[in-house]
Amino acid sequence: MFLFNNAHESHAHSLIVLNLLKEHDTFMESISRVADMGAGAGMDCVWWNNATTRDTPSEPLNLKVFAVDRVAPSFDFELPERVVPVTRDFEKPCLSTTVDVIWCHDAFQFALNPIQTLKVWNTQLNENGLLYIGMPLLNYNKYNRWQSYGRNFQYYNHSFLGLVYMLAVNGFDCRDAYFRKETDDPWLHAAVFKTAQEPRDPATTTWYDLVEAGLLNESLVNSLRTFGYVREQDALFPWLDKALYRIEP
Repeated sequence: MFLFNNAHESHAHSLIVLNLLKEHDTFMESISRVADMGAGAGMDCVWWNNATTRDTPSEPLNLKVFAVDRVAPSFDFELPERVVPVTRDFEKPCLSTTVDVIWCHDAFQFALNPIQTLKVWNTQLNENGLLYIGMPLLNYNKYNRWQSYGRNFQYYNHSFLGLVYMLAVNGFDCRDAYFRKETDDPWLHAAVFKTAQEPRDPATTTWYDLVEAGLLNESLVNSLRTFGYVREQDALFPWLDKALYRIEP
């Protein structure tokens, strides 16, 4: 929790995305099990536990939530019955069942083997299940000045294109997907769905292979065909609010 002073600040940041996701009624009403990878203080888990429809009157969704963290839970409140603490390393198989949503806010950047982690998460998601990753970047542009940080336990300088590559190699749909990176903000957000395709060998898979598999957004496909490589400045993706955005450095 390096960018937040406490769990409440972290959860307030999560809510920006969670409240947008709640507006996708058909999706929310189709899910039954959620895993929060890197659950920390558990406040996001409680949000999922308390999720309701947007009807009047609203109806509870009754979601079962797995609160996964490699350290013992640090909850300072009594967890609801449907929230199940799982003290395991999320880089390895840690769930007793598959889930419809994997939620990972402010935790993926600590994965020691991010490619393998995404492969594991692929196996723990149901087909068409949603994976959300929200993580701060170590390098980003703020007020026209390049910022570069070194934070404890972060060994990789993740980037938008690097994340897309790792996700698509592991069978996640980066064509009909949601990505967001705002100007002057270190946070990169991704919301992608698991396809029926098996993860590929990251040592041999090229961007062209991912195009052929239909896993890349049209803006990235056009960039690759024009230049022979993919450029971040060409990326144009929708976000959960359904508007189109450039991926900002």
